[in-house]
Amino acid sequence: MLVVVDVATVLRELDLSVTGGSTEDAWLLRAADGSRFEVSPAPPVKRLDARHVNNTLAHRSAALLVGESATPGTIARAEAGDIDILTARPIRLIHAGHIYEAATPEEPAHSPRSMPRGRPAWIRWALERYLLLAMEPARQPAIAGELGTNQQAVSRAVRRLGDFAVDSRKGVFARDRRALLEHWIDEYPGPGGQEFGWYGLADVRDQARTACAVATSLELEPRVGGDVAADAIAPWKLPTNARIYVREPVDLAGDGFVHAPLEEATLVTCVPRDPTIWRLTSMSQAVSAPDGLPLADPLIVLWDLLASTDLDSDAAAQKLADAIVGER
Repeated sequence: MLVVVDVATVLRELDLSVTGGSTEDAWLLRAADGSRFEVSPAPPVKRLDARHVNNTLAHRSAALLVGESATPGTIARAEAGDIDILTARPIRLIHAGHIYEAATPEEPAHSPRSMPRGRPAWIRWALERYLLLAMEPARQPAIAGELGTNQQAVSRAVRRLGDFAVDSRKGVFARDRRALLEHWIDEYPGPGGQEFGWYGLADVRDQARTACAVATSLELEPRVGGDVAADAIAPWKLPTNARIYVREPVDLAGDGFVHAPLEEATLVTCVPRDPTIWRLTSMSQAVSAPDGLPLADPLIVLWDLLASTDLDSDAAAQKLADAIVGER
């Protein structure tokens, strides 16, 4: 049976930043308290049990054991500090006896620029993006497939949206696109994650192309956001910087870039906490850049503009918002 555990996404759900380690298969993790440690993830399995643990450790004594779940005995060994484990159900890392867990779900009111406490409602926010991009009502199973989740999660998200969404016999659709967009802007905390600043001398569109080429060669699935993507979707402002979302940190040194503080960077790469950045792919293809750049979906690009400090970003954001809610 194929087991799919996105190790990087699970670690980011635990607020752990991920960078390259001392060896090719090692990852350096940094926790919110500033502590750092290195792990070498083993191939994931359905369930971590004693047989799998012993077989793996016979060949890789210092491996981080990864599974969708783990038996009570395996968890007890991890809590005692004998082994290190990472599970997706529940989302939890136990390293050197220390337990890192995702917070229990809660959705307090918050600023659109701050990450909410508790586990973020990524699926509900992605559902709102879906409804704002959809050209016609869609049934819940189709939405679940696009968002990479199950129908039950979509159903719960639809209920949480209340009057903002209509679940009819034809499918789910936004009752008022403008109102739903404003609701999403008010609630969405942003992609979050780790950002890395780079400085280059080329035109920022060319910088985006170069960064995407490097990231694609490393299978990091780049998605272009910010000014460059906004210029491709709803032209208004001259792009002054580039923003690329990637699966893992990418080293652009030697490709026309040098490291730079974020406030001085001409290009920023972001390893987002939001795992849905790579969803809505088929819907985003409708607005791919003419030169083939892989764009983030328009709602993520809109958030980038709203988070920008450029004087003309608000006007560009309004132009893009009008395109999102207007007739397609």
